[in-house]
Amino acid sequence: MTAELLINFAVQSLGTGTAFFFAYRSFQKRRIQLGAEPTLPQYFTRRNIYWLGIASYCLSMAALYWLLTSRLLSLEPLVALIVKNLRSWELVDLLYGLDGTTIMPLIFAGLFLFLIAWESKFNPLLILRDGVHDAFAIPTKAAEVYNALVKSRLSAVDDNLKEKIGNRLLVSSIDSGDFEKSSATVEYKWAHNCLLFDQIQSYANQSSFRRLFAEPSLKWGEICISYNAMSEKVAVWKDGEPHYTKTVNLIKELDHLTGLLSRLLASLVVFGSASEDEIWATVKRLGGNVHNTPLQHTYKYVLIFTAATAVGVMLGREISVSLHNAFLFPDKPLAHFDYTTLRWVAYAILMYVLPITLVFILRTLAFRRQREPSDLNYGFYMAMMIMVFIVSTAASTLILELTYYKDNFNFLESFIQHMRWGILPALMCGFVAYRMDTPVSKSETLGKLILAAVLRFLGWGSVAVIIMLYATDDLTIQETNLRFTLVGTAFFVLGLLGASVQFKSVKADVPVDKT
Repeated sequence: MTAELLINFAVQSLGTGTAFFFAYRSFQKRRIQLGAEPTLPQYFTRRNIYWLGIASYCLSMAALYWLLTSRLLSLEPLVALIVKNLRSWELVDLLYGLDGTTIMPLIFAGLFLFLIAWESKFNPLLILRDGVHDAFAIPTKAAEVYNALVKSRLSAVDDNLKEKIGNRLLVSSIDSGDFEKSSATVEYKWAHNCLLFDQIQSYANQSSFRRLFAEPSLKWGEICISYNAMSEKVAVWKDGEPHYTKTVNLIKELDHLTGLLSRLLASLVVFGSASEDEIWATVKRLGGNVHNTPLQHTYKYVLIFTAATAVGVMLGREISVSLHNAFLFPDKPLAHFDYTTLRWVAYAILMYVLPITLVFILRTLAFRRQREPSDLNYGFYMAMMIMVFIVSTAASTLILELTYYKDNFNFLESFIQHMRWGILPALMCGFVAYRMDTPVSKSETLGKLILAAVLRFLGWGSVAVIIMLYATDDLTIQETNLRFTLVGTAFFVLGLLGASVQFKSVKADVPVDKT
């Protein structure tokens, strides 16, 4: 290995390591908004899941930097120029040699590193970072637990627990009927805060949770001060004459304290629970109305859909090629597994898996802003179909037109021409969004699940054949073999994707511990 190559490798390795470090720092800096307070996300998921998310994002950034500086805008010409002129100490020639070919790669490499570390809503790389957070269900779980605690109904809380809470108060400020009153009253809100604070205290004496109570962003010290002061205020308010302004101000202070308590308790519950069932058993014990269908760890489903798409393309094309060679045109056989199959795999992933990933991200954002749980959201499903139709058609337009270097490329005209290729991805993503809200229960038998998957495979395969026959209707007679393989491949791709669209309910049949 020459000195130039060795130095270039060292420079690229240093830059890649820097990109990895900046990505690591950026991932840990992201705060999620729960109510009015920002919160560090690592407290809302199990440690192995969080570190897997960090590794995925950091490795992605490092790989992008390496690809940028080694293939697209290589730093090798700049390194070779510097080494050559330093050997001869021709510094003037070094300055003259610094042109666009050598300087632009360095500028883009520095800009890429800057974007990794730049905390701004206008930074495009932060969209990828937030997408990784969403894919690993980090903010989703935070929003679910927080919202369930904020909106918990005290009437569902065990009576023994209510009695214990009242006995532990230093100042008597709760009556037995406060837990049954309207959620808009001072009495109910204060009883709610007492319930949350009492549950938090059960974690306070455990050493394994010490760092959460010491975390400044979770404001345990402020919570204790505010809680003690609020106890006196509520007692005085109950003994005094009704006063509208004082009541409104007290309700605002109680709501603020509820948000702080729910945020800290959500961190403790998620961080200290060994399983999903344990998380939601605790939430239910506190009166939380647990949403039945939020999705967890969507990265697993993204990997499943990616595998289903790749297998569908390879299996579908090879079977189609075999049938083509055996029955249709044995005198004009098509080649089996070749470079065309790999191109089709890449194309299918962009057309199906990428839009499905966008649906996961948008659903996570929509759920975090959802005020009240609802079973089915048909407006959201339609919006996803329209969005995916546009994304898939645009991707198809760019891939097919630019790949074959069509002369006089006009995006709008080509977009209209390729709209047919966006129909199947739109239908599939609408189905994915719908199935997220209709997960299967853990009590479902294996045979029933397999039968349902087979029926979805045949149903979506049939839909794919119908739509693809329409989409390929304008292919010429010479392209009959292409049409046959396209339709056959689409049957397996859509069939396997449809069979894979089966989400598990993570909160179904959760036992409620009343002790």
